[in-house]
Parts: sequence; C-alpha cells; structure tokens
Amino acid sequence: MATAGRRPAFTLFEMLVVLMILVIAGALAYHSLHSMLPYYRVNAGLDAVRGAWAQARARAIEEGRPYRFSVEPGGSSYRVAPDSPDYWQGGDGPSDDPLGRGLILEQSLPSGVRFTVNGEGPTEPPVEPDEDVVTEKPVTASNWTPTVTFLPDGTTREDVVITFMVRGTRPVSLQLRGLTGGVSLVRDM
Repeated sequence: MATAGRRPAFTLFEMLVVLMILVIAGALAYHSLHSMLPYYRVNAGLDAVRGAWAQARARAIEEGRPYRFSVEPGGSSYRVAPDSPDYWQGGDGPSDDPLGRGLILEQSLPSGVRFTVNGEGPTEPPVEPDEDVVTEKPVTASNWTPTVTFLPDGTTREDVVITFMVRGTRPVSLQLRGLTGGVSLVRDM
C-alpha cells in the first residue's frame, strides 16, 4: 500500500554528487579541447597556403602568365597576384590588362600562427595570438616579400620551404619543388 502524499525524489546529496561529476567532466573536456587548438590552427594555416599555391599555379597555367606568392615580412599575411609590376605597385591592378583581370588574393593565417620562409624570419611563435584579419596597408614592393613565382608551364622559379609555428605544438613545414610544382608536408621533430 502506497503512502499518500509521498512521491519518490532525489536527495540533495545525490544531486550534489551528479553536479560534481558533471563539473569534473566539463573541466577535463575543456582542457583536452583547449590543448588541441594549436594543432588545428597550424593545420588551417597549412591548408590555406596550400590552397593559395594551387590557385596561383592553376591561374598561371590557365592565363599563360606568371603568378607571384608573397608574404608579409615577420607577419602572418600572404598575397597572390600576377607577377607584373602593375599588380604590386598599389591598387587593384590595371583595368586594361590584355590578359584580363588577374586574381588578387590577400589572406591571413589563423591567429597565433606565424611562418618562416626558407629559414628566414622569427624562430619562435608569438606569445599572444593576434587578430585573424589582414591589416590594411598599401600594396607596395616593401610590404610583401616575394616567395615563389608560378610559371605558365606549371613549374616555379625556385624551391621553397615554409615553416608554420604556433605556441603549443611542433613546427610543420610545406616544401614546394620548383621543377614539378609538387607540395610535400614535413612534421618537424
């Protein structure tokens, strides 16, 4: 026979134990996810540069003119545009280009990610991540360091190694072979 007015319920102690278990699980999950963030940032930077290289190479082949990939010295921004002074002296390039309007791509790596080109540049990632935006600056030869030029036959003028660094993970390098245009990934030990 059931007692009238009484129904089964959780005690305060049982509720506190469940809450404590949830807080501990949440703290462990946050720490685990937070420690994986640098790895994902570096991979996002790798994918972005690899994609920019593929676009520059494809445009060079399709349009029959060289395309230049340049980086911001000591920064995390890069630029792709036709390898012509008209596209690198400011503005959006010539409006009367006989080959048509060329691709102009300006991007920035994810916050906290920096790169070095052929071993030149900062050797340590920044302490504090910065914003994910390309800072507004005029397009002049002094703002961008030419890194690689893709030729209309699919090759490049030079081999290049770009090393990506972010605090909390090992550096990773992209190697571009000039003769073949092939890209390989090297995880530094």
